[in-house]
Amino acid sequence: MKYKEFELIGSSYKCDKNCPYCTAKITKWPIVEDKFETLEEKLNYLKKQDITFKYFIFCGNGEPSLLDYKDFETIVNATRKVNIFDEKRLQSSGNIFYETEKLDLIKEDFIVEITRVSLNSEEDMKILGYKRDYINSENFKKAKIRLNYVLMKNKTFDEYLEEIRKYIEKYPNIVTVSLKTLNLNTRKNEIDNPYSKWILENALTKDDADTIIEFMNKNTNFITCDEKFFDRFEWKYKGVPITFYVKKLDYGYSNIVYYGGELVDYHLNKIKLKKEG
Repeated sequence: MKYKEFELIGSSYKCDKNCPYCTAKITKWPIVEDKFETLEEKLNYLKKQDITFKYFIFCGNGEPSLLDYKDFETIVNATRKVNIFDEKRLQSSGNIFYETEKLDLIKEDFIVEITRVSLNSEEDMKILGYKRDYINSENFKKAKIRLNYVLMKNKTFDEYLEEIRKYIEKYPNIVTVSLKTLNLNTRKNEIDNPYSKWILENALTKDDADTIIEFMNKNTNFITCDEKFFDRFEWKYKGVPITFYVKKLDYGYSNIVYYGGELVDYHLNKIKLKKEG
């Protein structure tokens, strides 16, 4: 059976960014013992259940490349020994480009996923609270990049597309772009924190989805819509795929999370595997 994502989430909140919309801070999870040494065993269990995944997502409540090298290597090697993934990604603040040994370990079979609010590094650094211009570092050029492009309210749709064009032309190692709206939800489903309030004031949310899709359909080449796991739209622009995820179904079906050595859903409930049919 094909699941959508296997997300490995580290429990450390250590990060070199201070994003005003930090998802980890909106939905704070308890700090636990990560137990990365059990990952290979858990993957073998899933393989014996004939479960595979579209994506392996190496992420965290903080920055995953700030793990020590031994833990980092343990995770990467486990995904190679039990490769039940169509595609593997590392989500990074940009710090991975200053961790040459770790980047060299993953660059052949992982896509590095970065999130930006502006092509202008000075502006991006100011808004997202970091100090090193990773996108213009030498190591950035070594990696295959997935750009999560946050749609901000201070730009028009034409400006979004123009900025994406500039990204693609300036950085040919960007292999895919994902249009990103920000999720307002907290565990209480209330706007009760400064991160959600910032999103409400500054970024597009899922409520803007229909307008985004209409614009992209008119101005780029529509490819497909995948509705098995989520409403995933894909277009082609300047030869590069652009994707947009509108919503997700029940995490218990589409996603499995590895957290604290356990297989759980996104609400930290122990996972119940669902079979086809």
